[in-house]
Amino acid sequence: MPRASWSGFLRLSLVTCPIYLSPATTEAKRIRLNQLNAKTGNRVAQRLVDAKTGEEVGRDQIVKGYEYDRDRYVILTDDELRDLKIDSSKTVELDRFVDRDEIDPLYLDAPYYVYADGDIARETFRVIGEAMTRANKAGLGRIVLANRERQVLVEPRGAGLLMSMLRANDEVRAAEFGEPASGDIDPEMVALAETIIERKAGAFDPTTFHDRYQDALRELVQSKLKGEITPAPQQAEEEPKVTNLMDALKRSLAREEASAERAAPPAAGRAGKTAADRRQRNLLLPVAGGRDKSPAAAENAPPAAATPAPPRSRRSRENAAPAPEAAAEPPPRRRRKA
Repeated sequence: MPRASWSGFLRLSLVTCPIYLSPATTEAKRIRLNQLNAKTGNRVAQRLVDAKTGEEVGRDQIVKGYEYDRDRYVILTDDELRDLKIDSSKTVELDRFVDRDEIDPLYLDAPYYVYADGDIARETFRVIGEAMTRANKAGLGRIVLANRERQVLVEPRGAGLLMSMLRANDEVRAAEFGEPASGDIDPEMVALAETIIERKAGAFDPTTFHDRYQDALRELVQSKLKGEITPAPQQAEEEPKVTNLMDALKRSLAREEASAERAAPPAAGRAGKTAADRRQRNLLLPVAGGRDKSPAAAENAPPAAATPAPPRSRRSRENAAPAPEAAAEPPPRRRRKA
């Protein structure tokens, strides 16, 4: 059973289902570095001090406040914050359903897996998920996490549900691309770019991505633990400056084609032809003890057997022209008596 980071209810109109959330992502395998004292090698502790007096403040003396003017605050107690409970504090109500493609990926934030909490909730949980799957819709709702209300997107995923936090509209910045460039684009350059894209086309496979910086950092830590000499840093290749876009596109396409040829396996037909040619060359080599080509051997050699003609089909026999008859020999002439 995954660890629950939030528990509450999922509501569809008058139907309520107990649920709990678990983060869908993790950073547990990342290497984290601590801050140390360079002289002693000990960790550096951060202490809470008064910004004005410099005196250390205990955690039991810490309160929260809002700065409404410079260095002027309104204090809010924990009890006052705890009493700020709204419906979405413990219930995620699906109040609208939309097509999944309508959600701009720019608004998607942290994802959570949604699990049914208890055996009694499983049937209701499955009914809500199956209904969304058949309707091909995703639900919009609200939830309170980390002292703030967030809009969420709930959608079916396998045997469960996936809940994604949505950024608020004021959290998303507008693009500042400016006006589109004037003038027509060279169609030949666009065609070259399209060809390069086609050469690099493939399926999305997240297992092929590795954080190379984390890998290099892990290797560095391991080498330090073994007492090895730190290798010299590798210089990153400097990107060439593009002075002629058409020339750069052509060279890029040539490189992609060369890479594809190196990665492609050898063709079966070409390999078979090469093997056949190699066998033929062996048959044409002179072999000791072979046929004697002297005149005497040619006279004593038995006559060669006639090579039978290949069989012909009935249609070819019918269409074939009749062979000319052999000319009859003239009768012998009688000799006159003298």
